[in-house]
Parts: sequence; C-alpha cells; structure tokens
Amino acid sequence: MNALSGVATLSTAASSRLVQLSDTHLMRDAGGQLVGIDTDRSLAAVCRLVASQGPIDALLLTGDLAGDEAEEAYARLGAALAPLGVPSFWLPGNHDAVWSGDHALKPHFKRTLQLPHWDVLMLNTQHEGVVAGFLASSEIEALEQAIDRAQATGRPLLVATHHPLMPVGCAWLDEIGAENAEEALQRLAPMGEKAVVISGHVHQDSAQMHHGVQCLTAPSTCVQFAPSSAEFQVDAQAPGCRMLTLHESGQWETTVLRVTDETFAVDLNSPGYA
Repeated sequence: MNALSGVATLSTAASSRLVQLSDTHLMRDAGGQLVGIDTDRSLAAVCRLVASQGPIDALLLTGDLAGDEAEEAYARLGAALAPLGVPSFWLPGNHDAVWSGDHALKPHFKRTLQLPHWDVLMLNTQHEGVVAGFLASSEIEALEQAIDRAQATGRPLLVATHHPLMPVGCAWLDEIGAENAEEALQRLAPMGEKAVVISGHVHQDSAQMHHGVQCLTAPSTCVQFAPSSAEFQVDAQAPGCRMLTLHESGQWETTVLRVTDETFAVDLNSPGYA
C-alpha cells in the first residue's frame, strides 16, 4: 500500500480555495487514450480552466492518476500541474502503481493538510490488485485521530478519498466502491455538517448526505461515466474538476467546472476498459 504521511501547513486567506482533480488516467506515452480521449490533452484543457479561475491555494488529486501504472505518466502529471504554481497533494487509486516508502513522489502523498481554519485528511482506499476500495486499519485510525482533533479544536474537516464512501446510483460503480465505507461513515456521523467528503473513481459529479455529512464526487479530467447507469456507460459531458472554497466561519461552497474551449469525442459505444 502507498503510505500517506506528514503534515503540510498552508498559509491562505481567511477563505481557502482548493481544486479537486480526479481520474486523470495518464498513460505511459504522451497522447495515450482512454475510451477515445487523449488524457494528456484533456488534462491540459482542465488545467487551463483552473488557471482562469483566479488564485487557488492547492490541488487535491483523488486517484487514478495513471492509467497503466507507468512512471512516465506521473512525471508528465507533475509537469502538467507545475504551471499552476500551487502545491498538489495526491491519492492513489485502483489504476495506480504501488510504490516503496522512499519513492520520489512521496512529498505529494501527505496525510494531513492544515489550512488556517480547516483540516484536510487524505485517506488511501487503494486495495492492491482489486478494483474496489478498502480502508485499512491504518486509514481508520487516521480518520479517528482527525475527528478527535477536529472535535477538540472546533475545526471543520474535509476528507479526501479515491473510492466514494456512499453509493452514487450507478449499479456497476456502486459494486466497486470502498468495501468498508460504512465503518468510516459511522465515525464521521457525529461531526454532521462540520465534515465534508470528496472522492473520485466514479467519473461524475454527485452528492449524497449521511447524517449531515456531505459526500461529493468529482468529474474526471478525461472520460465521464453516465449517471444512473446499471452497466458500464460513458457520457458525453466535458472533462472537468471541482472547486471548493472553505471559509473561516466553517461554511463552504463548491462548484463543478467543465471545459468549454475545446471538445473531446468520447467513444460512446465503448464496452469498458481494464
């Protein structure tokens, strides 16, 4: 498993602006495609979109960074993000490689981000060799510690995962979510509206509520999956990302942004991908 460790402290304005990028699926070679979309080109388009939104404080990448576990993909990912000029923090997904603890990418894989008025907890749901996710005991323990700190300090908590913690209404995707998500949700429930969960994996914008805890998923920077689909089905919506603004008061706002300056022709008849 890719271990998350360390704390990054970010100095921001009273309201922190974060962007969630997810499921970039960069391939070994530049120009590699997923279901007909050049994932490097679509990521570049999303990065242009982010750059047009004014100053942001950090990027949160919620897994499936690569499509084939290739080292070359991660190097190109870093290069694509660099012009945005902000720190980026990454989670592994089911399509990502598993690295040793001293890998050069380790600085991106922080456990906790401390903003002026919010805490951000990164949780690893990668389950080596399995498409579905799982929260190991180390991740549940990290969640418990973060909740204890948040309750003791009164700070709201943003939790980031790759696999969603709640069903999104697509039967084929809900079968490959985080297997023990209920365990995490039970621990988060006492925080109510002072906790927010953001996830990737499902390549679509969705929102669910669990005892006041808002659970959100984000579009992919490449291929989108069709909402409410029983079996694998892609969607013609444009690549995108999620913007989050976390206020000093504990209130927060979010919006989904989609590329409008370029079009991408997805293979709507695709039967799936590995």
